[in-house]
Amino acid sequence: MKFSDKYYESKEFQQILARYEAAKADGRSLYMEPEELADIAEYYQMLGNGVEATNVLEHGLSMFPGSDILLALRARMALFNNNDIAMAQQYVSQIVDTTSFEYYYIVAEIMLADKRPDDADQYLNDVVSKIDDEEERDDFYVDSAMLFADYNCYDIAATWLERSTDYEADDYKQLQGKIALHKGNYEESERIFNELLDRDPFSAPYWNSLASTQLLKGNARESIESSEYSIAINPEDPDALLNKANGLLRLGNYTEARNYYHRFSELYPDDEVGYLFEGVCCLNDESIDDAIAFYLQAEKVALQHQPASNANLLDIYNELALAYALKHDSEKAMSYNDKMAEIPDADNDEVLVMRGHLLMSMGQIKEGRDAYIQALKHSDGSPKIFLKIAISTYDLRLYDHSYRMFQFLRRNTDDSWNEGYSYEALCCYALHKDDEFLEAVKMAIEKNPYEAQLVLSDVFPPDLEVKDYYQWLLEGNTPLI
Repeated sequence: MKFSDKYYESKEFQQILARYEAAKADGRSLYMEPEELADIAEYYQMLGNGVEATNVLEHGLSMFPGSDILLALRARMALFNNNDIAMAQQYVSQIVDTTSFEYYYIVAEIMLADKRPDDADQYLNDVVSKIDDEEERDDFYVDSAMLFADYNCYDIAATWLERSTDYEADDYKQLQGKIALHKGNYEESERIFNELLDRDPFSAPYWNSLASTQLLKGNARESIESSEYSIAINPEDPDALLNKANGLLRLGNYTEARNYYHRFSELYPDDEVGYLFEGVCCLNDESIDDAIAFYLQAEKVALQHQPASNANLLDIYNELALAYALKHDSEKAMSYNDKMAEIPDADNDEVLVMRGHLLMSMGQIKEGRDAYIQALKHSDGSPKIFLKIAISTYDLRLYDHSYRMFQFLRRNTDDSWNEGYSYEALCCYALHKDDEFLEAVKMAIEKNPYEAQLVLSDVFPPDLEVKDYYQWLLEGNTPLI
């Protein structure tokens, strides 16, 4: 398998790996530096071979028992593979040099894994005061920013990155682009990654990041094209395969999207995401039994990685509940809603909204309405929960009720609110409110083009870009639904 990280494709690393594997095959003991062993272990981890990665690290630690780089990687694997904070801390406690950067970063990472970003921020700020060398301090700013970005703490990551003065460095630019992407500054993110690709057109990570930005901008075709460049560089790149599959899914090309999700699952059978979205494709093609089979496979894989996979399990159980409701199997549908509620960190209000949706879809109107009301009360009237109920009632074809909810949201949210306009447009269209439909489409593509493409793709020709939806309607064209 090729990797996006060019170091692992380099002649230097391949020679190191060959020496290790030859010695292992011959049963010989081989002296290698801790850094070399750490690189080999990380390589195996990237291959999905956690057992061999562990073997390399254990071999290294038998020679270098207090090594910061080996123990830090061992701790990181405990976090990544098992979400085991106690085990990670145990490995860190064995590090001899507690003044190394490896030590500082892994201590902060454990805090982040333990959902204590402010503590990690304070800890790393305390470390900065001990760094006298200006170049080392600048590297520390960028590395710390990357660490926070890895844990989706983008506001803190941006603060750390702003302290660096190496503005033209590739690492700086790449992180700047990622921060812009996750803050919704898609134009800026796209500009940065195009600039990086001008420097290095054979970087799969840059193509993948550009594809993600384009998809979130609502430009599925451009995203697919960027993914194809990445796949040409590395046919087994997981991000590229998923990006292309997601783009095809957005365009409603479920058969081709399913092929790419299937290809992903063949290469990465221990990742539940491929099975989950192959099921989504089947459900969109009204192959409910096939969808359920893929969802159950996704559940089986995800359960092997708990609690790290809890977020995906929520989505899997949500899809299973909907699929069984479509089969009129109320007992199984409700059982999966119950499973959603049992997952730690589940949003109980969202689970209640789904419960209301399921009950309403099965004709239990009063019970469903009570679940909606309970979710609203418990969330103190959260706009997010209100929106989810409005969408649910639209999906249940309760168009008058849904319309009133969307109108209420418009009156009671500020200009920063950017969700639900696409669903409101569909609701207006169903109620023959043509002028309001046109206005809602305009707002949807201005405020949230990603949602617009996701929700409105069936309304417009498949080859029409999201940015052209409104103009297409102004030209007198009739929606396709």
